[in-house]
Amino acid sequence: MSYPIALNEEARLAALYELELLDTPDEPVFDRVTRLVTQLLKVPMAKVSLIDAEREWLKSQVGVEAREMPRGVAFCAYTVMALEPLIIEDARQDPRFADNPMVTVPEGVRFYAGIPLCTSDGLVMGALCAMDTQPRVLSESELGALHDLAAIVTDEIRLRERLAQERKKAQAYQQALNKLHRSMENQIERRTNELNLVIESAYDAYISIDGQDMILDWNRAAELMFGWPRKAALARPITQLIFPDGLPIGNDSAAITFIARRCDGAELPVEIRVKTLMIDGRERRSLFIHDITERQQLERLHNQQAREDVLTRLPNRRAFDERLPEAMARTRRGKHPLAVLFMDLDGFKTINDTHGHAMGDEILRAIANRLASAVRETDYVARWAGDEFVLLLEGSDVGAIEYLANKFVQVVEEPVMVGNDAPLKVSASIGVALYFAASEETTNELLKRADVAMYNAKHIGKAQVHIARSADSDS
Repeated sequence: MSYPIALNEEARLAALYELELLDTPDEPVFDRVTRLVTQLLKVPMAKVSLIDAEREWLKSQVGVEAREMPRGVAFCAYTVMALEPLIIEDARQDPRFADNPMVTVPEGVRFYAGIPLCTSDGLVMGALCAMDTQPRVLSESELGALHDLAAIVTDEIRLRERLAQERKKAQAYQQALNKLHRSMENQIERRTNELNLVIESAYDAYISIDGQDMILDWNRAAELMFGWPRKAALARPITQLIFPDGLPIGNDSAAITFIARRCDGAELPVEIRVKTLMIDGRERRSLFIHDITERQQLERLHNQQAREDVLTRLPNRRAFDERLPEAMARTRRGKHPLAVLFMDLDGFKTINDTHGHAMGDEILRAIANRLASAVRETDYVARWAGDEFVLLLEGSDVGAIEYLANKFVQVVEEPVMVGNDAPLKVSASIGVALYFAASEETTNELLKRADVAMYNAKHIGKAQVHIARSADSDS
């Protein structure tokens, strides 16, 4: 099928490729938004769509099986043509989409709402979309909610845009610095004045030392970074000023991450590149030092966000997936059993439907806090998804596992007070799978047993615990 092409298509695609979002793994920041779209608008389908040259690729989707499709059948191919939302109340009545295979199939798309996702330059990368199999009219409040969620995705896209620009700047800076290194090898004697001018105006600290680690040169950036004036630094050992634990050992090809010290005693994480030269038979080393404080803070923040559930502040599914193999390995070494508890809240959907998602979020936070307080320091609790939690109990007596699981059921059943409203109450169904040192189960098999046990507990009735059969059981 044909589709419109934007006048700025070349620039739009160039910006899309610079973001490096196409064909990347799922990310919580996008998945949370698509889930919220389905919940707030009560639609079965939502997606974060990116429009490539000849295809639509989905960074996140709920209720949509295909990860990509031809651009010619994509509703979002029209959304990227403008900065305004595209609302289609009944696709069968719209001549652009009436014959679209996504519409003509049974249970096909009838309603579509797409909000363009733009870069800071106004180039449309794709859309945040809500879809339904029934015609519908979007209320002003629903459209406002969709706009707000699209703004979250847009902010993330623009953050990626800024990071891409910073990467380009860093690459350009590194290329310039490497060029400077090569120039120093061949022209250090002939171009001393020019080199000194470049070094003095460099963003990174430049320190030159001799074979005995005595400081020969110290640029303005070094003064600002470490607090020592140039005159106070010259002819002193570098270990006395900024490397009290000794000068890091490096080579001419790799950057070294190290801890330096300022004149006020404060520690400073730095990245060091060392270049060794022989001048008139004497060794001389040039140190180019970059302050990486901000970079490390950003890396720690991203690492935390990637492994923490935003709503409950518990470890998320990704963090749990990393923890479980480690716990299984400890069980094999220490011969102590491991219990995996898969918990699903009973009655939570009713609270969401009756009192709203904000109240449901408060319930989830309260339950998460209780579970975190109820486990031992050696145990682990994570939010799996929605109203599901997973617990790891290491080294517990096998005979006490069912008692402990029922204790968690009691913890969950305690009424939750939210503001001045009447207390609300949910219960929990828990499935338990035990893992022993001799077991040959994989992590997926162990989790599957716990998940099946949880569903068996639900079939028994609310607030129940079901212990899964042993993995080695033949019955």
